[in-house]
Amino acid sequence: MTLDLFEPISITQKERVNSALLQVPPHEPGVYTMYGKKDEVLYVGKAKDLYKRVTSYRYSKSKKVQSMIAHVERIGFEICKSEMDAVLLENLLIRSLRPPFNYANKRTETYYFISTKRRGNKREFRLSMRVLDDYSKVYGCFKGHGRVRKGLGALLRFLYLEYNSINSAHFLPSQLLGRLAPMRFSCDMVKENKKLVHEFLQGTSNLLLKKFEELVNGVHFKDKFTKKYFENELEQLNIFYALGPERNHQMKKDLELDTHLINQEQLDDLQTMYRLSN
Repeated sequence: MTLDLFEPISITQKERVNSALLQVPPHEPGVYTMYGKKDEVLYVGKAKDLYKRVTSYRYSKSKKVQSMIAHVERIGFEICKSEMDAVLLENLLIRSLRPPFNYANKRTETYYFISTKRRGNKREFRLSMRVLDDYSKVYGCFKGHGRVRKGLGALLRFLYLEYNSINSAHFLPSQLLGRLAPMRFSCDMVKENKKLVHEFLQGTSNLLLKKFEELVNGVHFKDKFTKKYFENELEQLNIFYALGPERNHQMKKDLELDTHLINQEQLDDLQTMYRLSN
């Protein structure tokens, strides 16, 4: 849809909002939808109090809001049982309708599962967008293309660093030299790391992070570049753990979810519920 977002308001802002309301919104939680001249959806929003939120558009000083109101012909609403229900319905409508004036929650995200299994004498790690049945351990799902692939890449580089006792990033395999992790990679790792990796990807323990921090501080690297390189990798791994495995684990615990894995369709709504409950 192509819109002139700077179309001037032909009547006053208050009059346009009033004329667009076919019914007076109640003082209840719900979702409101703004429609354009061809009855196309322009914007979807949620409210704890529909009346207060919708009528506030009469007096908004925001240029973005004013440019949107210039296109509005009709405002509809749906009452929800709670603010939580309103948030979940808003998320669903934004993702499915992709209104032009909504900016948050509209962009398509990538969701990954991380799977592992023993392959010969090595441990194979696999990234996928669905659950793979032929892997013994599956974790996720984790949201964000760059964050997940950078996080897994950092994990693989540290496992390789520790097992092979290298002192320069130049000795890393070519598959691990890219900015993002490969979709499939097999590596050796010290025996004690099997449990630590499992707990790390489950989000139940950050002992692996502490171990890798000690490793970076203890290795006599060949040059300052390599030292800085692995310090940056440690930061990427910390970000991935905090926003991926650890948050998933805490969310399942606080929301009392009886599930090992979270699927792609549930993750956004569960994260919303988790934020509102804290």
